[in-house]
Amino acid sequence: MKRFFLHVILTMVVGGIVYILFRSDTLLMFRWFEFLKIDKIIYSLREYTFYYRKYIPESVLFSLPDCLWVYSFTMFLSFYFKNILLIMIPCIGSVLTEIGQLWFVPGTFDIMDVLYMLAATGIALFFIYRHRNSDMKQRKLSNQTV
Repeated sequence: MKRFFLHVILTMVVGGIVYILFRSDTLLMFRWFEFLKIDKIIYSLREYTFYYRKYIPESVLFSLPDCLWVYSFTMFLSFYFKNILLIMIPCIGSVLTEIGQLWFVPGTFDIMDVLYMLAATGIALFFIYRHRNSDMKQRKLSNQTV
């Protein structure tokens, strides 16, 4: 459960915080905040953090949240599936969507987004294999002691 919280929930929360505090308030989620009547709280937090935005690199503001989403979704899938192709769905889908922005997908293509997503997937795969190897070793040890 601790791994799930760290690798799935926490990374989603951090990415969400970047969006809430530093991204444009024209995003759809800000209309949701109005509907939920929490917009005043959100705008107060944004006002408090506005000064710090200029110190945060644009790649962090614009690429990191997507990177964290890819990481989180990849890790989520790894808890339920062993098939590497299924686990790679977030990376493949995100990279194809980003490339599609060159022609027909709404948005702006950014090579940094692609690099961040590939890095996130690589890091996720590292942890997935590390945890799986660790779990296999523990199972072998527990089988030997029985």
